[in-house]
Amino acid sequence: MANNPLMMHQSAPYPHILADLVAKLKYRPGWSFTLEDIERDKPGVHSGAARGLTLVGLTGNFTWDEEHGHQYVGAMDAYHPEQSRPVYFYFPVPAATYDTRSWRRWLFDRIVDVETHEAMEYFAIGDERPYSPSHGPGNDPYMVREVGTDLDKRTSFRGKVNV
Repeated sequence: MANNPLMMHQSAPYPHILADLVAKLKYRPGWSFTLEDIERDKPGVHSGAARGLTLVGLTGNFTWDEEHGHQYVGAMDAYHPEQSRPVYFYFPVPAATYDTRSWRRWLFDRIVDVETHEAMEYFAIGDERPYSPSHGPGNDPYMVREVGTDLDKRTSFRGKVNV
């Protein structure tokens, strides 16, 4: 793999500063954050496999259940508000040697990206959602753009078309 000219390679020391910030990060109730070395894009779905250190976030809320204690409810679905579900987001960690201030800003910007994504899903004029994110393979789901087709809105990042 190291000698394959068609593969991209980057390296940097493990970002201990970022890991410490992620461990202490608090945002909305029910949101959690971890750093994980994962495969983000599966071969055969995207233009190739992609893996590496990733900021993984989970959005949602917890409710108190007398019988079971805290219970995860999930985030409200913008397209089906009667349903809640877990919403994960993934951001590749740059191969960088940032200081605390820069890593802290990088984390903040990722949360702003998620909030922008949610705003694009919820923003509607009548029944039209002109900025609905493009979730399909190869698309940046955090980029604000006009929706090209209904299929763009309904295709998950795994390439599955939702009903």
